[in-house]
Amino acid sequence: MQSPNPVARAGEVTVQVRRLSEGAPGTATDRVVREDPLQVLVDSRPLGILMRTPGSDLELALGLLHSEQIVRSPADVASVRLAPSGQRMLGALGLPVGLDPEAENLVDVHLARPWAEESSGWQRVLASSSACGICGAATIDAIRRTHPRVGGSRTFELERLRGLPDLLRASQQLFHSTGGLHAAGLLLPGAEELEVAEDVGRHNAVDKLVGRMFLADRLPLTDSCLLVSGRAGFEILQKAAAAGIALVASISAPSSLAVEVAELTGITLVGFLRAGGGNVYTHPERLNAHPGILV
Repeated sequence: MQSPNPVARAGEVTVQVRRLSEGAPGTATDRVVREDPLQVLVDSRPLGILMRTPGSDLELALGLLHSEQIVRSPADVASVRLAPSGQRMLGALGLPVGLDPEAENLVDVHLARPWAEESSGWQRVLASSSACGICGAATIDAIRRTHPRVGGSRTFELERLRGLPDLLRASQQLFHSTGGLHAAGLLLPGAEELEVAEDVGRHNAVDKLVGRMFLADRLPLTDSCLLVSGRAGFEILQKAAAAGIALVASISAPSSLAVEVAELTGITLVGFLRAGGGNVYTHPERLNAHPGILV
């Protein structure tokens, strides 16, 4: 088999494969999702390494730093250094961005004020994995200390929620091409379409969305809804709470710790969301439904 060759789309590569088929065995080309390491630095000090799908590296890094409570608004960022290939959209970012061709797979975020590591509240080791953003690191006590309850007064129509999985699936361009990505969708107040991010890790996809909103100075995401393509674990709910998201829905199951975080922070958590319904685990008061549907 040949080594992967870059293609025009940043998040995928083409490879040669051997078809396992009784009818017509042979060789063919296939598209696979691209996965590369990204080193995130704060003031040129290593914070962690993430396995991610490239193309939204600045959004990913800023979303991660926000969920860690290292930055809270664009005013906290003095400058950023990254490679030109690391971010597809570089116009109108609102931040001083230094493009460095030698900074491949690296984002260095310089803060407006010195970072006191102990202030974040996390005893954290960032894992070198696309499967987890903050693994084995945070506790419910840290959530209680650092994350206020989410605000807002919006209620969500159950019928509208039921249609979100189809909207998310239709927006997953790289998934349709490769079959190998998670996605996160954000429904903002008054919006008809989802803001969508894709990545090999569902936690990264959430960070990319939060980072995009961070750059637009739209945090906290009061009265917004987050949909994730896989299960809802602790990290998803922790990131949602940090961003002020009111409702989190997953196409798969939540974990016990995710339910606990949702209850503590006031987030409405919906699991197994399908066109036919779903399970509401916490704070059902945010859902509007016909009588008898919510009991």
